[in-house]
Amino acid sequence: MADIAKKHTDRLKQLKKSVEEAQEYFGDNVKRYHEFTSFVFKSSLSDNEASTLAERGLPTIEFNILEAYISRLRGEFAKQQPSLTVRAADGVPLSMLDKQFTATLEVVEAHLRAIFFDGANDMLEYNIYSDLLAGGFSVMRVYTDYVNEMSFEQNICIERAFDPTLCVFDPLARDSHKGDGRFCAELHPMTREEFEKEFGTKVTENMKFTRSLSGFDWSFQNEQEEIVLVCDYYEKQTKKETILKLSNGHSVTQREYDEFLEEWEKRGLIEQPPAIVKKRRTMIEKIVRYRFCESELLDMVETNYKYLPLVFVDGNSVNLKDGGSYTQMTRPYVYHAMGIQRLKNLAGQSLGNELENTIQHKFVVALESIPTDYQTAYQNVQKADTLIYNHFLDTNNPTVTLPPPREIVRTPIPPQITETFRMSDEMTQVILGSYDGAAGQNNGQMSGIAFARSAIQSNNASVPFIVGYIKGLNRVAQIIVDLIPKYYRTPRSLPVLLPDGKREYFEINKKGSLYMNYDPNSLQVKVETGVNFAMQKEIALQTITSLSQASQTFSQFFNQYGLPVLLDNIDIRGIDDLKEKAQEFQQQLQQQQQVAQKQQMQQMQMQAQQQAMSMQQAQKELQSPTQEMIEMMAIQERAKIDAANLSLKERDSETKFLEVMSKIRNSDVENEIRMAEVDAENTRSAIESAVHISKHMNESMKGVESNEERT
Repeated sequence: MADIAKKHTDRLKQLKKSVEEAQEYFGDNVKRYHEFTSFVFKSSLSDNEASTLAERGLPTIEFNILEAYISRLRGEFAKQQPSLTVRAADGVPLSMLDKQFTATLEVVEAHLRAIFFDGANDMLEYNIYSDLLAGGFSVMRVYTDYVNEMSFEQNICIERAFDPTLCVFDPLARDSHKGDGRFCAELHPMTREEFEKEFGTKVTENMKFTRSLSGFDWSFQNEQEEIVLVCDYYEKQTKKETILKLSNGHSVTQREYDEFLEEWEKRGLIEQPPAIVKKRRTMIEKIVRYRFCESELLDMVETNYKYLPLVFVDGNSVNLKDGGSYTQMTRPYVYHAMGIQRLKNLAGQSLGNELENTIQHKFVVALESIPTDYQTAYQNVQKADTLIYNHFLDTNNPTVTLPPPREIVRTPIPPQITETFRMSDEMTQVILGSYDGAAGQNNGQMSGIAFARSAIQSNNASVPFIVGYIKGLNRVAQIIVDLIPKYYRTPRSLPVLLPDGKREYFEINKKGSLYMNYDPNSLQVKVETGVNFAMQKEIALQTITSLSQASQTFSQFFNQYGLPVLLDNIDIRGIDDLKEKAQEFQQQLQQQQQVAQKQQMQQMQMQAQQQAMSMQQAQKELQSPTQEMIEMMAIQERAKIDAANLSLKERDSETKFLEVMSKIRNSDVENEIRMAEVDAENTRSAIESAVHISKHMNESMKGVESNEERT
């Protein structure tokens, strides 16, 4: 902490202010998130409502019908897998679209699929979708982590933020993922003991650990435990750079190009390096992470991120004008159904109160009318007995008559209560748009396909939340594509998930394998909603069956080419093995068809030969032709001869053309050969002359030496 430059530590107040203002701007959405999450999953009765019911003597019962709708959508979403595609970005030069680039696209796409749908991410897509439905928004975080505690290799991972309401974003951000903002931050609650163990006790000396009535608290006391908030603040910082467009289509910065030229010269390459075609000034962004608490800046790191690592996942929010400014309002799936849920609770509570206060007395009778020996018969009405009463007050004085016992008639429950209780279910379906498509129709005249289609149509109201999830997933994929060449730089195996659902490992950064050194700007990733709902698969299977029965041509075509499509729409145990065996089966069928076609061709040729022989035999057996027929046959024969002569002439001319061209080419070749022979002869003569001269000089030297020795 002491090594952090003063220019960064002086920004602590500014950084804290940015977080507090962003938290205040998004405060209503955070409050709504917690309110609806508790309303749906915990209790649809608030503490005030429960106390009011207790004061009025009404039963504190509730009838939660909203969680069932959310659970239904979550269950259907769990069967869906978004489709993912990685392709070349617009403007990529054609020279780059080689086999290696295509292989890079396939491997990156398969690795992204393995990251998104890996079992180790704790059902990320399911948890995010649950947040959208119940709370209205969620947050995903992209980070890197070592493979294990003894590894130096890092994996790129994604996870749901521990608490989406503790993540803040720039209020000026307008994109759905909020990646266009200036900053984002995530707050991590830590106990005082954990915080002091990691950062020391000196940092907590100036902390207050009190809760304010309004505003934001960096440290507070939660019951008997003191909590410290540590903030990871990611900020965009820009600097001006000169970028160059080279003759090979690549774009690099001036610094990268200078380093490239130095490396080019070090290697001693004779070829000319790519020349500069264009240059311009631009702004390059980088992400800096600040870690701080209430009283001190704890850390500052320049990250490898190009994009903000926190991705906001929007459900179905709207921008509202509040006064002179616009605010974002996030809405859960059940936002408009809170009122009808409370109405159902009220109707159910009233109904329960009516049942609870139902009169259990059977008779109203004057005390003087009941004989002493027959009081038990009136009290235990379940026991068969005879009810006797006194008609006169005094049997000796019959002038005073007593009222006879009469049966108590129960007051019926008001029909409005039961009608409201039943009507609230239909009204909830209308509000949520999750209705029964078969309602109001004669179910006896509906087929199974009609029921299935109505079930799918009843889910269309949840599509905006799926679209919001897909938008967030697109942003996450863009961040991962940018991080892969920065972190996957050493030889390693990369987990991939193929389109057929098969998991494999692919070796990268080895000699003879694929290198992950691509330019992230040359790749573009797109995530789309999948179509593999279980109900949609069943409908597709029924459609295939009906079309095969209706059209023999379609049946023949589908039996030959549609087996993979058929298996994709079947959900049974062992379907992956069947898909692999289906490929082998299709290959065997193709081989058998090729063999059958060859045999059929041979049979057709034999039949044609037999027919030709039979026709020749029939012509011999015919009677001699007439003069006209002879003339016609002669004309036809001459026409055939003329056509053959014309064809021969054309062939002769073509042959001559080829001969001339070959002679021209041969003459060039012969000239080259002759020139080579002359050069060789000259070289040989020069070598022989040199040898003779050398030999003569050696002999002369030897003669001189012998004369000197004699002397």
